[in-house]
Amino acid sequence: DWGSGLSGPPGRQAEQPDDGPARDVDWKAQGDIAAGMREVYQSGYEFPAWSVEMLRSGELAELASRVTVYYKAGDPMDEVEAVANQREPVNIGMSRRYDQDRLMELHGYRTGAYGRSTETRLMPNIAIYCQTPIKQGDRIGNVHVINVIGYAFDAKNQPDYQYFFPMEHGDTKWNELVECFRHMWRFIFVCAERKGLKRIYLADIGGGAFSAMLHGPGISYGRLKEESLGPVQAEFQSNNFVVQPLTRVPDFAFNPQHKEFLAESLLVNAWD
Repeated sequence: DWGSGLSGPPGRQAEQPDDGPARDVDWKAQGDIAAGMREVYQSGYEFPAWSVEMLRSGELAELASRVTVYYKAGDPMDEVEAVANQREPVNIGMSRRYDQDRLMELHGYRTGAYGRSTETRLMPNIAIYCQTPIKQGDRIGNVHVINVIGYAFDAKNQPDYQYFFPMEHGDTKWNELVECFRHMWRFIFVCAERKGLKRIYLADIGGGAFSAMLHGPGISYGRLKEESLGPVQAEFQSNNFVVQPLTRVPDFAFNPQHKEFLAESLLVNAWD
């Protein structure tokens, strides 16, 4: 579901209800595609083999029907689809830890569509919601997750760094970055609202290693988060969301303290 683009608080709309599991899907073929994609990753970075088998068996059909992409109203739809479909399996500080030739062979691209950003224009920022199985040992459950992409300032050759810097607090670029982060946070709260969830467990999207080079006159990740997250929380004050930091996953999902609230909780994944 390509959820309606988000323009801000007045433009919040209800999502269309999903139509249930997609019919006529060859889940075995989908599992084979996932297995091929898993081989693209360098060893140690790949997603778990059990998830491939669940996809291949058709067990994920109902959950797959609930996946939703969030994007900013006005962003070109072809670019939104490109950044959703052409993701880099692993990129840490612009170190691509996957087989680019194999990715090209399987899916027709080597590097992600976000790399089409320039020093004067960024590709769209998106978020993707899914309800997904989570496993720890022999225990398995389902959780609501929104995968949110932080802006990357961990290397000078990152598109985001090249677009925003040089920058200092209060200048045009800083104000634009704050607004970009507000939209990023807004994806989370709109998702919780539309999915009928009451609790949000936040990660520091764009923080940690991703903000290693986010420094200059008066700027820091802490200040960026303060100026961007607070106003968005105020927009959704009437929802009475419980907002707390996300602790270690998967431990979080199987902690008895959280288990009773899991069905109404949205976990935020820093999809950096």
